[in-house]
Order: sequence, then C-alpha cells, then structure tokens
Amino acid sequence: MLLRVAIAFLFVFSLTAAASALVGEQFAGEVLKVDTAANKLTVKKADGNRTFAVDAKTAFTGNRKSLNDLAKGDQVTVEFQTAGGQYTALRVSTP
Repeated sequence: MLLRVAIAFLFVFSLTAAASALVGEQFAGEVLKVDTAANKLTVKKADGNRTFAVDAKTAFTGNRKSLNDLAKGDQVTVEFQTAGGQYTALRVSTP
C-alpha cells in the first residue's frame, strides 16, 4: 500500500513539474535588435534589456509571423523560460 502511494505521489509530482516547465514568464518592451543569423532577439524596457534565443518551437502571434518579420522599434511581449542561464522565447506577440 505504501509503495502505491509513493508511486502515485511521484507520478503527480512529475506531471506538475512538467506542466510548470511549459509555463513561461513574460517580458514586454521594444525590440532593440534582431539577429537572424544567431536566432536572437533583444528587447528593451525601462529596467533593462534581455536577449532571447529563438528556435523552431517559438510561436509568433499578431502581425509579425517570424523573427525575420520583426524590426527595431516593434513593441513585443515575449513569453519565455530560463534554462542554464539562457532565456528562450516560447512565444513572441505583437499588436
């Protein structure tokens, strides 16, 4: 019985950890730099800049559909996650 409870707990804990890994933080600001060669996007706001890695899994919503469509001065909201000290864009939204 105790083994079943422990297995059930581990299963629920692993699902919770996986779900929280998919939820990202948000950073809204103005595009400062688009580096298509390095697949990076730098966004600025009053309290500092942040550079995000953009990959094939990054979704784009709004009037810009890819990293190539973004330009300096665009307003964006970047949903991201942090791993290994790197910010990875999960979704880039434009108005």
